[in-house]
Amino acid sequence: MTNQSTKLPRRRVLAAFAAAAFAGAVLSGPAAAQEIRFAEQFGLLYLPLQVVIHEKLVEKHAAKAGLSGVTGKMIKLSGGAAVNQALLSGNVEFASGGTGPLLTIWDATFGTENHVKAMVDLSKMPMKLLTNDPAVQKIEDYLNVKDHKIATPSISSIQAVTLRMLSAKLWGDSKKFDALLVNMNHPTAVAATLSGGQAVKSHFSTLPFSYEQLKSGKVRQILNSYDVLGGPHSIVSLYATTKWVKENPKIYKVVQDAYDEAFQILNSDIARSAKIYVEFSKSKLSVDDVRAMISSKAEMEYSPAPRNTMPYAEFMHKEGAIKNLPKSWKDYFHESAHGMTGS
Repeated sequence: MTNQSTKLPRRRVLAAFAAAAFAGAVLSGPAAAQEIRFAEQFGLLYLPLQVVIHEKLVEKHAAKAGLSGVTGKMIKLSGGAAVNQALLSGNVEFASGGTGPLLTIWDATFGTENHVKAMVDLSKMPMKLLTNDPAVQKIEDYLNVKDHKIATPSISSIQAVTLRMLSAKLWGDSKKFDALLVNMNHPTAVAATLSGGQAVKSHFSTLPFSYEQLKSGKVRQILNSYDVLGGPHSIVSLYATTKWVKENPKIYKVVQDAYDEAFQILNSDIARSAKIYVEFSKSKLSVDDVRAMISSKAEMEYSPAPRNTMPYAEFMHKEGAIKNLPKSWKDYFHESAHGMTGS
């Protein structure tokens, strides 16, 4: 039986998608015919997008393909819901978001010409649940906290879904954390946890934010998402509508080639990649700090094949957060990705 707590978020998401479809023309005018817009969020998870834009890889591979005037542009947003709205309203050609938002929009657009699927996975990384609350020393302590909120990017974010998975696993009830969750972008959540004295005392954090928080000594780690999934898992994917892909096969191939090169750079020249992040994001972190964060694949891995995404799909379907159960990861990835070894 589907519980009401998971139905309600889904209705809100669908309503937001519908509103965005009507509001799209107002949010921004039509893009230049050959401008390929990518919706980016915050953090090192999105470094492949930054490499593509910083190194002008869309322009490079478009020129190789004999296409003139094709450019790449980055649009920064916060949260999977905002990214998905931008995609469905036509304000971007490609969206980047967590596994939760990907599955949500894949399901919401199922059977339509704008059915959304992923082109490539972008990164794998253990998300870290951090807190400054002395009353929380282990995960069970969250059941008795007072004046305590856990920051996640959105209600459909991979962080929120992971916490529901953990709750179901520990207590047979996916809703134990729900009253504690609050939507907040990562930079704001970092400020809240480091300043103290606020209701937001925990943050399901990602790099580089978790690095900064732990380095401060003001927070401690309660668990990471690899503990919940039993190993490494995908965290962010790049996705587009089937309609756009079918209508723009040459440009789609250009984008594929651009990301193939971006992954080569990320995995062969870590120093260069770290410098790109600092320059592109105008980060206050040093290049050495960023290099340290992305040097270990146990902390950050950039690769195009999805990993451990089906457990999320199966859980979200069981909870009623998505209506359609995919048979495999290939159902929510474009055909161009099916030659990869994924899960």
